[in-house]
Amino acid sequence: MLTELHRASRRNVPIVVFNPLRERALERFAAPQDPVEMATFGETRIASEFCQVRIGGDVAALKGVMKLVLEAHDEALRNGAEPVLDLDFIAHHTHGFEAFADDLRQTKWEDILRVCGLPREQLERVAAVYTRARAVIVVYGMGITQHRLGTANVQQLVNLLLLRGNFGRPGAGICPVRGHSNVQGDRTMGIDEKPKPAFLDQLKRVFGFEPPRAHGHNVVKRCSGDG
Repeated sequence: MLTELHRASRRNVPIVVFNPLRERALERFAAPQDPVEMATFGETRIASEFCQVRIGGDVAALKGVMKLVLEAHDEALRNGAEPVLDLDFIAHHTHGFEAFADDLRQTKWEDILRVCGLPREQLERVAAVYTRARAVIVVYGMGITQHRLGTANVQQLVNLLLLRGNFGRPGAGICPVRGHSNVQGDRTMGIDEKPKPAFLDQLKRVFGFEPPRAHGHNVVKRCSGDG
């Protein structure tokens, strides 16, 4: 993913990052495949806007951005300008928009800013990037999904994209990524705390040892005291 972000940054594509942790690779990155950067100790800026959102504040931050987009749309209509939202897409490919828009309008700014921990000025810059873009893709990792608010986080990411029809066309859409070592171990190699008998039988046949058959521990349950 960083390789693609590295390439996008060099094409001057705006990259907005939401992360409670200021991960260096999302701020600036030296591509190991780039001989010039490796030889000169160079690096490329990744995030054009780094939003250090408060842990648990993702939904609030997203609602803040969407509230600004909706406000810009309402103002455009009042002034007889082109709508900001993709009204045709919304009419044909979504449902519940009016209730959703009403919720955004009723959500107070003081609540949004208190929960997300970001200044309104930064959310305004993010909303401006979103509304100017011809196509937007949202890329997210397990920090969004392995969370007690994971479902709501993804729902609001989808809602943000739907506002301007960022689905079903080139350069737009939603992209959940994986690749962390524990995920690859589970999905690719079949390793988890409850391995299937067929997998264990094959492991025994190929490597010549008797693997344990008892189930192991689930990390989340173990840490929460349930396992």
